Amino acid sequence: MLSVTNKDDVTAIKGSVKRGGISMSVYLYIVDHVLIDTGPARLQRELTHQLEQQDYNKIILTHHHEDHTGNAHSLSKGVPIYCHASGIALCKQQSKLPFYRKVFWGNRKPFSPKLLEDQVHSCHYTFDVIHTPGHAPDHVSLLEKNKGWLFSGDLYVMSRPKSIFAFESIPDIINSIEKVLQYDFETVFCSHSGILPNGRARLEEKLSYLKSVQYDVLRKHQEGKSASVIQKELFPSAHPLNYFSLFENSPKHIVTSIINGSSPQLKKV
Repeated sequence: MLSVTNKDDVTAIKGSVKRGGISMSVYLYIVDHVLIDTGPARLQRELTHQLEQQDYNKIILTHHHEDHTGNAHSLSKGVPIYCHASGIALCKQQSKLPFYRKVFWGNRKPFSPKLLEDQVHSCHYTFDVIHTPGHAPDHVSLLEKNKGWLFSGDLYVMSRPKSIFAFESIPDIINSIEKVLQYDFETVFCSHSGILPNGRARLEEKLSYLKSVQYDVLRKHQEGKSASVIQKELFPSAHPLNYFSLFENSPKHIVTSIINGSSPQLKKV
């Protein structure tokens, strides 16, 4: 079941996927004839029906993951579709997903996107493309300076994550949040949390939290504690997603990504 809301010139299409006791929402946005992301294949029928009623002439992908590109193969047949340079080869490949991700989001067929330039122009707006890796190597955020809008893909999602996927990097996410916070914006359009009028403050909250976690992990690591011990001390509880993903999503990946990807200097925040 989809829901559609409109704020200013932005149409938000919300879908939900439930499986194995896990429920997640996913948002697509249409602004001034630009569609941002295509949603998961699990929602193909509903999204195709809804998008047939919308007016868009180009598709921008925030990154290549299947919950954002699941319908790109069919939608790109009549509309140009764009992604970051580092995602083009990934989109052209047949996705090789872990079983739980196939079950939850559905698989996606390969497709051939065009190169996303540094700016996207629509009839009335200009979006600066900001490379924001950490969740994915090709992840981008789209900034409309005059409106104070940031279409953030999966950069935000939540303020205080207790676990991440094995392919994510906390140091890179910190750098990407710091990068976008150099710009002026207020409203964040998140791919899983929806429209956040106080989005800048939410990103600032996430940045402060991640830096605090980074400090604690590095301090404990310098004390000689192992990643497993640090995880148990900082994140003693497990989430159903950890088990459903067979621990591809785990608190331990927060710890290991910080240990492997951070400079050794400790800086209290």
